[in-house]
Amino acid sequence: MTISTLMRAFGGAFFVLAGALAVAGCSSATVPPTEDMPEILISALDTTVGDQRLTIDGSAVYIQKLTFIPCDPQAASIGTTAFPVDLLVFPPSGLVLDSAVSDYCSIHVELAAGTSTKPALDAASVHFTGSRADDVPFEVTSTVSATLDFVSMPIGTPLAATKLFLGVDFDAWFADMDVAGAEPDDDGTVVVNADTNPDLLAAFDDATASAFALYVDANHDGSLTDAELEPVALPE
Repeated sequence: MTISTLMRAFGGAFFVLAGALAVAGCSSATVPPTEDMPEILISALDTTVGDQRLTIDGSAVYIQKLTFIPCDPQAASIGTTAFPVDLLVFPPSGLVLDSAVSDYCSIHVELAAGTSTKPALDAASVHFTGSRADDVPFEVTSTVSATLDFVSMPIGTPLAATKLFLGVDFDAWFADMDVAGAEPDDDGTVVVNADTNPDLLAAFDDATASAFALYVDANHDGSLTDAELEPVALPE
């Protein structure tokens, strides 16, 4: 049995999660860290919603589970749970594995509301704040649950697991949600949640899967160039 360690970060500062174990082969030695550990960064692709001229100044999601799934069905999956992610920080939030397994063929992600030390994500899975072109602020709070599986193509082909980037497209997420045309409340804010503007929230929730795609950060600099903006996997 090989013990694999796991590091994750909320906002770029990676730290080790104690007690992360994975069975991978039959070695009795702990695998030392290397420069090429499997890694996934998680970040927004942009900070605006161009079609509606919205500016996003706060965006976070609550990942209940994120799992690297090996190509070898006999090898153990490894990942993390209860992971709040700020989508706007740089360097991006991320997850690094120190594992004996090198070939991974899919990434499994579950979004769901949970209990978080981040107030905006306590009992929520998604939280956005921002402003419209007319300077009216808005706030979106969702408890949407979504299961997203990013599978390599052709099936069975290993992903570039040391440079993965889970990108979030705000244009896609807000595509059917007319924040620009919504009426502000008495405080002058457009509020979207289960109690206020539920029709807008439904449109937002329905677009969740379309907002996520898996990319490769080929130069490993924590952002995606135009040449890197070709997804290697879309959610199933």
